[in-house]
Amino acid sequence: LHDRAGAELLLEGLQNLFPAIELMWADTAYRGLKDWLQKALSWRLSIPQHWWSGGTWMRADAEPPTRPSGFQVLARRWVVERTIGWLTTNRRLAKDYERLVETGEMLLYLAMSRILLRRLTRKER
Repeated sequence: LHDRAGAELLLEGLQNLFPAIELMWADTAYRGLKDWLQKALSWRLSIPQHWWSGGTWMRADAEPPTRPSGFQVLARRWVVERTIGWLTTNRRLAKDYERLVETGEMLLYLAMSRILLRRLTRKER
């Protein structure tokens, strides 16, 4: 099952549980999900991309812009990468060893609770 089709199965009916959601961010693999999300859930889909990914419009006599070298941060993508980094500092979440989905879900809740408690107990600087 492709990720896009799996996303439809996963997201179907969530507008009733989460009526405040209006916008969802996704990777470029979910481009085809945009129309379905709007029609089925009335959510908008935003896919962060670098400016050079989709081509650029310019005058015929203008020099094309140079593409930067090295790693370039994508808008909002860093939030997901940072959160995964926080979670995988917990040994049990570094790899998926669990037999039951419920156990993995419990470990995610435990890890995020640990992060939250650590932040709440920090002294103000």
